Amino acid sequence: MSDDEPRAPVPERPLLHGVRVWLRPLEARDMPAYVAGINDTQVGGRAGYRMPMSLEQATAWHGRTLEQSMSGEGFFFAVCELGDDRFIGTTWLKEVNRLDGNAELAIYMDRDHIGSGWGTDAQHALLAFGFGTLGLERIWLTVHDDNARAIRSYEKVGFQREGVMRRSVRVDGELTDSVLMSILRDEWRSSEKPSG
Repeated sequence: MSDDEPRAPVPERPLLHGVRVWLRPLEARDMPAYVAGINDTQVGGRAGYRMPMSLEQATAWHGRTLEQSMSGEGFFFAVCELGDDRFIGTTWLKEVNRLDGNAELAIYMDRDHIGSGWGTDAQHALLAFGFGTLGLERIWLTVHDDNARAIRSYEKVGFQREGVMRRSVRVDGELTDSVLMSILRDEWRSSEKPSG
């Protein structure tokens, strides 16, 4: 997309649909479930969150996400099963730079929804929003180098490894490497899955 092409306006409260999940704006009522996931070492620990997190910290973080959402610099969603409004995970695009056409993606699913395609479906819906609605050119993420399940999930939706960020994050007191991954709009188009 050139700088001269008009960009689509961003919906105030977008609702995104996948095949098995839908994404709605993250709300204050989701914070207890969010905290439970973050404080689960198999969920939050693998996703790189600082634990433990208190409900007060999560509520403050949610306030900051609302500010980013209002400014268009971030879009934060609760992941829900189709036909249900219950929080099963969260995903977002942050550091949205519409001039350069890029944003950072993050996702985590609760323990009961890991490894069965829920997160992959949520990523497809979020990528469709980022590349379609927002008109982005590149979406990127970082992931712990030892989180093989997450890396496979990202590769399944089309992310490619760009490099390793050596000793970039502290886990259990030790500095570890992160993998930098990205997907471009053309790559997404060629691997796009149907979403509602």
